[in-house]
Amino acid sequence: MVTAVEFCQYILNGISQGCIYILLASGLTLVFGILNVPNFAQGHLYMIGAYFGFYMVMSFGMNYWMALILATMALALLGLLLYKFIFYPMRDVPEVNLFVAAMALLMIIEGAALFFFGTETKWFVVPYSRHVVTFGPFALPLQRIIVILGTLVVMIALQIFIKKTMIGATLEATAQQREGAMLCGIKVTSVSALAFMIGTGLAGIAGVLIGPAVLLEPTMGMGPLLVAFSAVVFGGMGSIAGAVLGAFILGLVESLASGYISATYSLTFVFGIMILTLLFRPKGLLGREVWRP
Repeated sequence: MVTAVEFCQYILNGISQGCIYILLASGLTLVFGILNVPNFAQGHLYMIGAYFGFYMVMSFGMNYWMALILATMALALLGLLLYKFIFYPMRDVPEVNLFVAAMALLMIIEGAALFFFGTETKWFVVPYSRHVVTFGPFALPLQRIIVILGTLVVMIALQIFIKKTMIGATLEATAQQREGAMLCGIKVTSVSALAFMIGTGLAGIAGVLIGPAVLLEPTMGMGPLLVAFSAVVFGGMGSIAGAVLGAFILGLVESLASGYISATYSLTFVFGIMILTLLFRPKGLLGREVWRP
């Protein structure tokens, strides 16, 4: 018998998991909107961020919040290097080449992680990960609450940055019309590099936020990547709002499917709902119509 308490508990779990997908999907959307390339390494960059946080806190005794800031900066710098040495030199090649390069980058990062971090599962222990917050009949680990609040703060800051600053306006203009932005004097190359830095920085934030709530392993990025990319398509390509909505919905679906059916088949329902939605709304929930010859 399904109770209201169980249902609400699964909703809470889904919200916290959906927040990680929101951060990853927003980064994917930024990069895709400007470079027109799906950064399939996003999930593995999220994994790198989690390991960065782990070693800074567990090996060097650093404060968790300082580790979060430094990991974000490190991932943003790594994103800049990836753009400069991989995607920028390939800017004039066919899009399929960029697609293959992104897939190759995914495999390279996973192989490097297996070599440097090893195959053993690691525990990222911080003071917050040991506490559970209860309110009435509901319970949620404190780290999961931090994930929700952290995601809310980051997404509000990102929205303000894009809508209220000149640099954010150049990002939005380049995403909407790259050629027009160039004609207006916008340095598209610099904007593209910034988009990559923000996208990978968001992956770093997601990794450090969720790290203390999960087990760390070099392959931990693949599942979130698949759901986050699905959220981008489900919500509407090129729309951050659509990516957020899609990630939120898919996070809830995954949690409810895990609770009521089985965690083994939860992703089956996630992708099944995505496919059904796209059959009736090919542009996604908030995407724009795309003209096809």
